[in-house]
Amino acid sequence: MKNKTKSLYSFGEVFENKYLKTRITEVLNSNKKRVGYIWKQSDGRIIVSPHLGLYVWFGPNGNSWTMESAAKWLVFSD
Repeated sequence: MKNKTKSLYSFGEVFENKYLKTRITEVLNSNKKRVGYIWKQSDGRIIVSPHLGLYVWFGPNGNSWTMESAAKWLVFSD
C-alpha cells in the first residue's frame, strides 16, 4: 500500500476583479489555515501577498514568481 503524502499547501477561494482583470487566489497550508494570497494580473505576472496591504513583486534572487514558488514561499514564511 502506498503512503499518501500530505501536501504542503492547497488553494482556497479564487476572487476575480472583472474591472482590473485580476485573480486573487487564497493559499492554505497543510492545516487548511490561510497563509496569504497570490494575485495574478491580466498580463500573467504573479504577485504574492502574505496579508492584504503587503505585496511582494519578486521572489528570491529577483526571480519572477510561479504559482508553485509563491505558494511554497507563503507556507514556509508563515
